[in-house]
Amino acid sequence: MDDPTIRDFQGHPLLGSYDVDDEGVKAQRVPLVENGILRNLLMSRRPGPDSAVSNGHARSALLSDPSPLSSNLLFQSSDASNPADLRKKFLDACRADGHEWCLEVKRMANPGISALRQEDFSEFIAEMAGGIASGERMPLLVYRVYVADGRQEPVRGGIIEGLTLRSLRNILAVGDDPAVYIYMQNPAEGLSLTALGSFGAVEGGIPSTVIAPSLLLEEIEVRGFHGEPRRLPLVTPPSLK
Repeated sequence: MDDPTIRDFQGHPLLGSYDVDDEGVKAQRVPLVENGILRNLLMSRRPGPDSAVSNGHARSALLSDPSPLSSNLLFQSSDASNPADLRKKFLDACRADGHEWCLEVKRMANPGISALRQEDFSEFIAEMAGGIASGERMPLLVYRVYVADGRQEPVRGGIIEGLTLRSLRNILAVGDDPAVYIYMQNPAEGLSLTALGSFGAVEGGIPSTVIAPSLLLEEIEVRGFHGEPRRLPLVTPPSLK
């Protein structure tokens, strides 16, 4: 569902809210997928093959033409599991496949923010741009969870492979723990609504929000970095107090 009319979610202000879109159409709540079936598309005044009416989602950045873009995109499930049940399903699925341990990704990295040097940023952009089609993504926090006792240990130097739309067809369970992600969406063709949608959009991007829960996926491939992994810092970070 995409809903530009809501202003906050569980106490978190939402950046993608507005009353009227950039073509003067009143903002509307649009259910997109119901029971796994695509029901609607985000529309501007420009007609499409399946709809000739705008639903209030024409958005534009500075000096750019309006196009249909998301605002506050919410992912919800009618059969959501609480964290305890989701963890049990995770361990049960791991055990059923005969694994000693499985991986839990707790946070994904934004390459544009994590880059410390210009050459790092260029390297990340090239790697991520090439990985969109193949589904390569960079996790920030990954833990190995053992089936026997549920203990966790951090894992360094992993790249997720094959995380495509086809992967999301095999979702074993959905959590009831939605998290709010606010970013500036790049409206450029080929970047919006992709893994690179936030790159180069800090100053001229479109305020957007994604609200999504934890997902239990049936199978995802994780590989190590090519070449020598980055070394851990020798000095501990300074206190933020």
